[in-house]
Amino acid sequence: MRKITKNLITATILVGGAFMASQSAFAQVSLISDDLYMGFENQAGGGTADYIINLGPASGIVGSSSVVNLSGDFSLSNFNTVRGVSSSMFGGVVAASNGNPPNLYATQLRSGGAGIPSVPGSTSPGTFYKGDILLGYSDLSQLANLPTAGNGTLDTSKSWENYVEPNIAPGTFYGDTGINPDSAVGTNSVLYEDLWYVSNNSSSAKIPFTYVGYFTLNLTGGSPSLTFTPTNAPAALTPPVIVSISKAGSTVIVVSSNAAPTHMYQLQSTSGLNPVSWSNVGSSQTAGGTLVTNTDATATSSPRYYRVQGQ
Repeated sequence: MRKITKNLITATILVGGAFMASQSAFAQVSLISDDLYMGFENQAGGGTADYIINLGPASGIVGSSSVVNLSGDFSLSNFNTVRGVSSSMFGGVVAASNGNPPNLYATQLRSGGAGIPSVPGSTSPGTFYKGDILLGYSDLSQLANLPTAGNGTLDTSKSWENYVEPNIAPGTFYGDTGINPDSAVGTNSVLYEDLWYVSNNSSSAKIPFTYVGYFTLNLTGGSPSLTFTPTNAPAALTPPVIVSISKAGSTVIVVSSNAAPTHMYQLQSTSGLNPVSWSNVGSSQTAGGTLVTNTDATATSSPRYYRVQGQ
């Protein structure tokens, strides 16, 4: 099951007086409209194939309200086969449909890390007519040995390299659309890529791309992970940092930074640390930005320790 995992993160202060399964393709098929394909290519380092993954229908990924875990679709063995002895290579995601209206998806490198899901970390690839989208679809239709949804394959014909990127000649995705969906990715690194979408049935008016979320490929640690964060997903939970605290009478106000918008933050207190016994103080607060303020209106005992807990 693709799911989101909730983390628990806290900040503490004293106030004196207040089985990831590996996979490979089971069948090769032609381009499936609106299935998201992640491809990796390497022109150096001894790589003898491209690695292409079918992540499944875009509607089931982009339309989610939480982070989608795609780790089971990714094979580190296939990734390393393409990488060869290179320290890095290139990868990205594309999808297209020649329906009515036609549409197109493509990734762009996301700067600034995870950040707020609703805010892109890249600029729009541009504005497209209907014909531009259909041309991109035609280019992607040349991809060979495509796997079925949820699977990946090593393509020794290197069709991703020949028809998506880095080839920018006419008849290639990069050459015809001007969009390079690939970004550099290496061992022991984290790759963030924004996913952009455009749909247009007009040949006389251009339509701009719309940002729909971002992919995260984490190759650090023992097990790689691949996720997609849609725009309406909660921001990733980050550790709150208490930056100021003030006391007036029996009221203590605690301000924390590094908060994640849409997450709840609860102030807790304890009168001692040995033993420690944390209790909720006041009501939890929803962060609207990176700062969150909590209040203890019952600070009558001394000393009192505080922490802020994010969920």
